[in-house]
Amino acid sequence: MMTISIGRQDWRVHTRRGSMTADITHTTHCLHNTINNSNLGRSNNIVKHLLTTMGPMHIRRHQFGFQHNHQRHQETFSEHQFPIQPLDRFKVKCAPFRQPVEIGSFSYDEKRKFLMDDSQLKYYFPPDLTKPNNLSVNYEKYISRDLTVDEHVDALLDALICIRDSEQQQQQQQQQQAAVSVTQADFICYRGLLTKIMCTPYARNEPWEMGATLYKGSIYIEEHVSAERRENAAGSNDRHKLMSYWGYRFETICNISKPVSELRRIRTRKRGAPSTSSSSLTDSNNPPNKAAKLEGGDEQQQQQRQRQREEEADETKEQKEEKDKVDELAEIADQIDLEDPELTGRLDGVVDTNLQYCTVARTKIGKNSIIMGAEVDCTSEPKKAPPHNPLSNYIELKTSRVISSAREQNSFERHKLLKFWAQSFLPGIPTIIVGFRDDDGNVVTVETFKTMEIPRLVRGKEGTWDTTICINFLDAVLNFLRKQITVDDPEVSYTIRWAPPYKAIEVEYMGKGTSFLTERFLNSRNKP
Repeated sequence: MMTISIGRQDWRVHTRRGSMTADITHTTHCLHNTINNSNLGRSNNIVKHLLTTMGPMHIRRHQFGFQHNHQRHQETFSEHQFPIQPLDRFKVKCAPFRQPVEIGSFSYDEKRKFLMDDSQLKYYFPPDLTKPNNLSVNYEKYISRDLTVDEHVDALLDALICIRDSEQQQQQQQQQQAAVSVTQADFICYRGLLTKIMCTPYARNEPWEMGATLYKGSIYIEEHVSAERRENAAGSNDRHKLMSYWGYRFETICNISKPVSELRRIRTRKRGAPSTSSSSLTDSNNPPNKAAKLEGGDEQQQQQRQRQREEEADETKEQKEEKDKVDELAEIADQIDLEDPELTGRLDGVVDTNLQYCTVARTKIGKNSIIMGAEVDCTSEPKKAPPHNPLSNYIELKTSRVISSAREQNSFERHKLLKFWAQSFLPGIPTIIVGFRDDDGNVVTVETFKTMEIPRLVRGKEGTWDTTICINFLDAVLNFLRKQITVDDPEVSYTIRWAPPYKAIEVEYMGKGTSFLTERFLNSRNKP
């Protein structure tokens, strides 16, 4: 390494194995002056060459590679590597994507115990922004699940056992022939792993590692998390831990434990509602008089109308007051009581991340069938009996810093909206509600995004992402994994890795070892 001083700037030329890299941080004019007044040998010639070919422009932090014979080295990859570049090869017709369908769901209770039910399904009700909504409230009471415990895919496997048992019982009761189980798929994993792969083309500097095993035709995948990363999962410092808490706190102030239809109601006057006329009340509450039944010529009709006017004129004061009361009741309607303890209790609610509700959804991308487990924040309506698909009512809750500049808007669209979209698109969750907060954790505004409309918000903007590339990339990686993971044995594992220098996804055969598939799951699959 040699350093050439150019005024207050440094120009470093690094030569290694016949190649040279120049990092130039000064103007062409300064470089000309330096070259004309110095004798720098070979490096001087390089700078002259750069100035000649690039012209009188400012050169800032560009890297130029010089190789023998002026030929660039073309990288080659092994059969166990899936190169990410060039991305243009994924910008073709989008791989078919089947609408996800829920095949089951499960919950975790406060002791982190698995329950095959919907007991932890929450219902969305908008937070009251007229009241203080600081997301740091009750941080000192925060109950966090033990993040040092590796739960693998145990709960998802338990859910598949229950779904398959229920499926077989139903077939026996209806005396149906056993068909291919809905629990059989090419890939079985949690939604988060698919999201990581899908976003990799646009999140290239974010490493990840996964473990995989092939068993009875299905590839099961789990995330590999280092002990250090597991310890820092809630945040590497106090500020990060608090900001992580804010996301959970936002869920608390948005959710209730029962459907909106079951909230307490109050009767209040509906402003602007049309009142019921006296004549209509008379007609609906009293039998028609004889004059109304008369039929004949104009003279009879005139006599009938005259008698009606006389009867109305003879009504007593008490009768009119009674009609006024009926009119008033017609303007009364049920409204949700915002002082219902279910709503007010949210402001003082305690966050407990042991509690969780997850859906088990089945979908297909290209030729790859997928079963994924995905945490669900809340729903807009109670679940209905099959064949209704509850995924259409599920809602994803997110928080983000308020956007105050074009640069922050661009960052939000390039990074956060990508992950928001991918995370909800995969399991078919149609709605994302984002709480925008300030630096002190105060919720400023709440905005709703429709998952399928997000791509339009970024389409055509510089540096943004493309949904077609994301979907096709995921499909291509899954096809690649099916060719790599071929030994059908639960004790045999593979490692799938995306790591520096971030050029290719690599699959490594790890041989036999302890299976991450639980013994009870393996036993259940071996039953006739």
